[in-house]
Amino acid sequence: MMKPLGFCERCGKFEGSCKCGRGRIVINGKKRELVSKFLSGLLRHFPHSFGLKVDEEGWARLEDVERIVRERHGVGRREIELIAEFDPKGRFEIRDGRIRARYGHSIKVEVDWSEGSDIPSVLYHGTHPKNVESILKEGLRPMRRREVHLSETIGDAIEVGRRYHPNPAVLAIDAEKMLKDGLKVRKKGKVYTTDYVPPEYIKRII
Repeated sequence: MMKPLGFCERCGKFEGSCKCGRGRIVINGKKRELVSKFLSGLLRHFPHSFGLKVDEEGWARLEDVERIVRERHGVGRREIELIAEFDPKGRFEIRDGRIRARYGHSIKVEVDWSEGSDIPSVLYHGTHPKNVESILKEGLRPMRRREVHLSETIGDAIEVGRRYHPNPAVLAIDAEKMLKDGLKVRKKGKVYTTDYVPPEYIKRII
């Protein structure tokens, strides 16, 4: 379960507990996880089901999102802002009264942006072992999403892969060679994305 989030007059915003012990919990871990999953779905997959307008870059008005989340889960802007700020995978971005999911969309949005050009030379991808043979032949494709998701560490890739299998396979991606060959790799929060990874850049390591 996720840790609770709160605010302290002395320590400021915190996750878990504040240093002085006087902070107030704003949202508990169970509710945080529930709202976080709903926010991900709302901004990535089904905004139109709630009448939410999302622009071509995935941005929605924070006040509109707040209204929907308040009606659905009874929490407001402070909780949303804390969830976005402390999200362990950097899923959300809030700026100028707007909010968006940084990656993972199935709806049509403009995905060709990156927070920076400092891309690790090797990235990783966790998957179900039964998928490895076809990936090594055909490469990595986005499937239901608009981008392929890659992890910075083997540990992160294993964590992602465990969504599909308790002992996932881990693939190493030669991101340095991809970039040299003109393929795009983007940094979005703590996740890296690309449109497609051809098989020649992929090697199984676990």
